[in-house]
Amino acid sequence: MTQQQKSRLVRAEVQNVLGIRLAEVKFDPDGGLLVVGGENGAGKSSLLDALRWALDGTKPKGKELLKRGAEKGTVVVELAGEVIEIRRSVTAKGAYVKATGANGAEIKAPQKVLDALVGTFGIDPTEFLAMSDEQQAKRVQEVMGVDFADLDAEYKRLYEERTVANRRVRDAEGELRNIPRPEGEPVEPVVLSELVEQLNEAETAKRDYEETVSMLEQVKRRTEQVKAEIDEKQKQLAKLSQSWVDLESVVRSADHDFPDPEPIREQLKNAEEINSKAAAFKRREEAEWKVKVLSTDVEKVERQIDTNALDRSRRINDATNHVPGITIIDGVVCCERQLDAHSTDDDQVKDALPISQLSDGERLKVAFEVAAAGAPDLRVLFMRHGALLDQRNRMAVADLAQARGYTVVMEVVGSSEVDVYVEDGVAR
Repeated sequence: MTQQQKSRLVRAEVQNVLGIRLAEVKFDPDGGLLVVGGENGAGKSSLLDALRWALDGTKPKGKELLKRGAEKGTVVVELAGEVIEIRRSVTAKGAYVKATGANGAEIKAPQKVLDALVGTFGIDPTEFLAMSDEQQAKRVQEVMGVDFADLDAEYKRLYEERTVANRRVRDAEGELRNIPRPEGEPVEPVVLSELVEQLNEAETAKRDYEETVSMLEQVKRRTEQVKAEIDEKQKQLAKLSQSWVDLESVVRSADHDFPDPEPIREQLKNAEEINSKAAAFKRREEAEWKVKVLSTDVEKVERQIDTNALDRSRRINDATNHVPGITIIDGVVCCERQLDAHSTDDDQVKDALPISQLSDGERLKVAFEVAAAGAPDLRVLFMRHGALLDQRNRMAVADLAQARGYTVVMEVVGSSEVDVYVEDGVAR
């Protein structure tokens, strides 16, 4: 459907449908705001319900279409576009629809043609603003025709994974904070069993040496005694002399071969302190490594979350019915803004704010654009809660409707500054 073929309301006539006995409404085909007023229960909501029923076939829940006491009810809507008239009627037997094309011929399978025309018509900007974040995001996805079910599931998984990874990093950082860094440079742990073995060997060697020295002294003394009896002890003297020579040889060689046990004893005394320091360095090193590894897990999940967000943006930007400037982040509808308002560079970094953080006027414009995107070919919007808007915002709606070529039918309570006033089921 081309720009010239967009369907716009021209006239509507309602008789004996819902709470309306008779109503005839004319619309500006170029679009604009039409305010429907009346007191509570007068039938103004019925007028909007009847128009919607004519356009998309939606029946109000819990309400009878045929006005009580009437035999037949009708709603006739005249349009400018490919479909020029929609006629719906209702009797006690059922409801019927008939549509006429621009060539004057009756349209076959009219409901199918109307379904294609209306799209997701029926989004009320004021109701959109009152929705929760989740409801707003779902409605925008419906309008744009994008499905985030797989990305939502992936995001939930990644969010939970990131939460677990961050908790592990915090736990590891807590462990790291409780392990003070020892003073000085790292040291290697001492193997106590080796030191003890070395000490035993050194002490044994020293003891053997001391015993040998003692034996030498004994031999010397005994030799002196034997010398006094040399005549009688010649043979014994010869043996003792040989022993003397042998033992002196042993003493001379042992004097250079055995290790000094004192340094080993000193090292053994300090071994516990050295091992404690080495263990402290090792615990610190392991804690630092653990934080580093777990932080890498967090960074990996963060990159996956960024990719998830980019996939969402691509789907939104590639959507057939894309709403310019609107995106969805973490399940919240956001409005994109260029950080540099004077930049025309497409690559300029943008900031996305949740619509809840926008001004009332900005939020209303976003809601209008979402609703308009839901009815790109049928340029009609309903606003049932116009009473919630002040005069300035009503004027803003009128300007948006005029600029975008949409007819906005707004319902308010009362008779002040209205275009159509409904009283006792009659519009005038």
